Amino acid sequence: MKVTEVTLDPPGGAFPGVDSTLAETAGVTRDAVLNLEWMDDGSLSALYRVVAEDTDAVRTALDGDGTVQKYELIEMDGEWLYVFVHADRSDLMGTLLDIADEYTLLVDGPYQWTDDGVTITIAGRTEDIQQAHTRISDQFDLTIDWLGDYEPGYSGPLAQLTDRQREALETAFELGFYQSPRATSYEEIAAELDCVPSAANDLLRRAEAALVAAVLDS
Repeated sequence: MKVTEVTLDPPGGAFPGVDSTLAETAGVTRDAVLNLEWMDDGSLSALYRVVAEDTDAVRTALDGDGTVQKYELIEMDGEWLYVFVHADRSDLMGTLLDIADEYTLLVDGPYQWTDDGVTITIAGRTEDIQQAHTRISDQFDLTIDWLGDYEPGYSGPLAQLTDRQREALETAFELGFYQSPRATSYEEIAAELDCVPSAANDLLRRAEAALVAAVLDS
């Protein structure tokens, strides 16, 4: 089983419906869709996290969107505005999730918005991911950010690490290697891993490089 992170760039940079409404509202920046559910009647329930200069502008935009059935705005942390919305089905987004259902793929949130589009993590059998990729590419500009082996309990950048790299990283963290000042050494980490210090150093450097690359490329 594989897990992949892909970035989709819908036409115009937003999905029709609520997503376009938020994207086109002045002073609003979409950060992520934290939760997304399809109702039995085909409607959409979603929880957005956005940055908004004017909450009233968001309320006015949603009031003017004929696809919106109901919504609620929640201001938290002094930075984020959370937008819960129940709206009619978006055909383009619906097509994407229909493809995921057809190939029995696991779609893992949050759906993170970047300058390049929306980033989604998908898990499933290799052949199913490949076929879904072909279908999705017909609808969207799609970039595969990374592909790795799926392990229950691990997703995102951690899925790209080997078992040994993850073990080294967890051991180093538990021993205080990433505290300031450091509370351990390569020698102590190597003793826990049953290897020489140079091997422990190499494992950590490779794991750190993989994690940094995954975060900066996301």
